[in-house]
Amino acid sequence: MKVIKRDGRAVDYDRTKIKIAIEKANQEVKQKERATKEEIREIIEYIESLDKKRMLVEDIQDIIEQKLMEIKKYDLAKKYIVYRYTRALVRKQNTTDESILGIIRNERK
Repeated sequence: MKVIKRDGRAVDYDRTKIKIAIEKANQEVKQKERATKEEIREIIEYIESLDKKRMLVEDIQDIIEQKLMEIKKYDLAKKYIVYRYTRALVRKQNTTDESILGIIRNERK
């Protein structure tokens, strides 16, 4: 499967990225709220079972949020959502910074 990144690039699907993202969110919640290794594996297997040739990164992240809520890991889902939002702000900030630098340098894109 190919994953379509926000910038339009297609990259190979990498299940470890999903595992790492959920594990990072796991570190932000209490032990009882954490997803188990088995639950993480089931989320990954669900995504893979969709047997898509291509998926948008946002769609994969939406599925992860949905699955976390289905297994009643609401605090974990919230942390994951906040992480996504924070990353979006960082991306926007980086884009804004590049635009400002372009203006300063008198460059146009």
